Amino acid sequence: MTTMPPPEADPPGNHDNDRAPGTPPGERAAGGVAGKLLWVDLSEKRSWEEVVSPEVSRAFLGGYGLGAWALYRNLEPGTDPLSADNIFGIVAGTLTGYGTPFSGRSQIVSRSPLTGTWADSNSGGAIAGQLKRCGYDGLFVRGCADSPTALIIRDGKVSFEDATDLWGLTTFEATDRLAERLDREKTGFSVIGPAGEKQSLIAAVINDRYHAWGRQGFGAILGSKKLKAIAVQGSGQVPLAHPAAFKALCEEINLPYREAHSLLVRFMAYVMKTNRFMGFVYRMITKLGLKLPVGGNQAPMIRTWRKMGTTSAVSVSTENGDAPVKNWTGAGSKDFPLSTKAYKVSDEAVQRYIDRSLSCGDCPLVCKGVVSVKDGAYKTDQVRRPDYETLCGFGANMLNDNLESVVMCHHICNNYGMDAVSAAATLGMVAELYEKGVLTIDELDGVDLRWGNAEAIVEMTRKMATREGCGDLFADGSAKAAERLGTDGAREAAVHVHGQEPAYHDPKFSMSMGTGYVADPTPGRHTTGNASWNESFGMKLPLPDAKPATVEAASVGLRSYEGKGEAQRIWSNHHQALNGSGLCMFSQLTGGLPYSRLINAATGWDMTDDEFLDAGERIQNMRHAFNVREGIKPADFKAHPRMTGEVPLKHGPLAGVKVDQQKLKDMYFDAMDWDRESGRVSADRAKALGIEETLADLVG
Repeated sequence: MTTMPPPEADPPGNHDNDRAPGTPPGERAAGGVAGKLLWVDLSEKRSWEEVVSPEVSRAFLGGYGLGAWALYRNLEPGTDPLSADNIFGIVAGTLTGYGTPFSGRSQIVSRSPLTGTWADSNSGGAIAGQLKRCGYDGLFVRGCADSPTALIIRDGKVSFEDATDLWGLTTFEATDRLAERLDREKTGFSVIGPAGEKQSLIAAVINDRYHAWGRQGFGAILGSKKLKAIAVQGSGQVPLAHPAAFKALCEEINLPYREAHSLLVRFMAYVMKTNRFMGFVYRMITKLGLKLPVGGNQAPMIRTWRKMGTTSAVSVSTENGDAPVKNWTGAGSKDFPLSTKAYKVSDEAVQRYIDRSLSCGDCPLVCKGVVSVKDGAYKTDQVRRPDYETLCGFGANMLNDNLESVVMCHHICNNYGMDAVSAAATLGMVAELYEKGVLTIDELDGVDLRWGNAEAIVEMTRKMATREGCGDLFADGSAKAAERLGTDGAREAAVHVHGQEPAYHDPKFSMSMGTGYVADPTPGRHTTGNASWNESFGMKLPLPDAKPATVEAASVGLRSYEGKGEAQRIWSNHHQALNGSGLCMFSQLTGGLPYSRLINAATGWDMTDDEFLDAGERIQNMRHAFNVREGIKPADFKAHPRMTGEVPLKHGPLAGVKVDQQKLKDMYFDAMDWDRESGRVSADRAKALGIEETLADLVG
């Protein structure tokens, strides 16, 4: 692998419309890669282009791989995430913009104002594809506008438009207002709502009305820059190296999603969905340490996932212990049982409100949905369907079986631009403190936030999103709220990893999920790539041409520690490469894709499955090195005692279960060849990956 260039002393921000000094020259890939980045400075209202060498494109692919490479070179260590000096980037994957199955994803990168760490988020939406049609692999923004601004990009032409009339509007309102001036069908929209404008540290950026860059506070970053919206419209096309071969591959991938399903497949899909009478079975599977038998069942999984998406897992997960309830202190089987409560906020119950299916774009699975509540206190029209994390968060976590209120909470988060995972987790903390008398009803502005009080849950969600009254205290997440309250009880109830609330998957159920929470550069995240899908469901590594030893090492037992570090390394590296390609992680659920063959048909490269994994490892090292350079130590990422069983559960299938998360983290660090104490990357591994000069100060 060609050695990557060192970080530039003179960043591209000083050079208008020219190749950045220090960028290696070279021929562009035959296709698939634009080979250019668009840079924008909001303070100076100017833009310029940076040429990206073919060596860099192949080494880091696209998506947040390219984003990590660009930010590492251009963002000064110690930069305040909410300052004008911070940079965020929107990046397109190598396979974005060609109708590639599962490629309707857009990624954003920066330094997080919530955690101070490397930050990235992955969302559906058209903006990355439109950037590619403008001839760019990414857009990077620095500076701060002097008044509310909308950044409009049409075929590479950049304009800074006054957005005073949009400031204060919700994301739905702002998107619709912009769509009156631009062609909705040919434009990618990314906007913030009032939560981002008021710089809530859990604020989100909403893409095309229904999709969110939710975690780590990206909405606050745009709000700090007075950037209300970005709209991108392109009419070009980066060529494909082998268009006929690429088209044939896409047709091959799409075929199983178009086939009619037999009676046997329909029966298997019925068995895979939640059944109220099978609660005992779901609990026993966990107690016996068995994997759920869904791995490799492509046709039933397609049928189940297409109909219900992640909602199909809600009630099963509450019953088997995967989904934490009552702010990580309860057990679903006791506090929110499947037969009487959990089924009300899961799969078939949600389906009754569906208006239409919703795709991220270019997806044969189409696993999302748009819903409406026709009447009543929570009446909504054409809003995004709540999926697993939201149904668990505002439902099971809050012991709330009123589905219509969960729909409303999710809509408030999307409409005001707030991360639903962190918002619901923070509400869980507040409800616990209220139950224990640490917070009074007067301190909550009269909101009676008892467990299961749907009306109060909706009202407190709204207060957080608008920073109204006591909502201002909680609008930056549970860690900041606990810090402001300053009591031991508040700190005990704030379940987070380095400032960010974990997702609704308990590491005591899937140990590898917990490893991701404390070992990935973005703490508390469940969508960063880990061995849990194999560990829990038996999913096979979808790289048939990788080394046999690699494929074998990717399979591990559910309750055993054996091999977990190496398996985590393999699955994590696969996930990073998948994101660099611009593909959805759910492509793995139904058998995987011919990833390297698709990349080669698009670019003209000769990448192997093993090189695909190496690209993922290179990306993961860059994300990790960003944190090391910021002075963040591995020990800074600590799992809350409730997550590991140090504070044990008394009921349910995980009662008394403990997980040695530090051991698992150390095993992963050893497999990645990272120093356990400092986090530094080994010189030998950096050299093998061709990044020893890029990370010159951080290897050894």
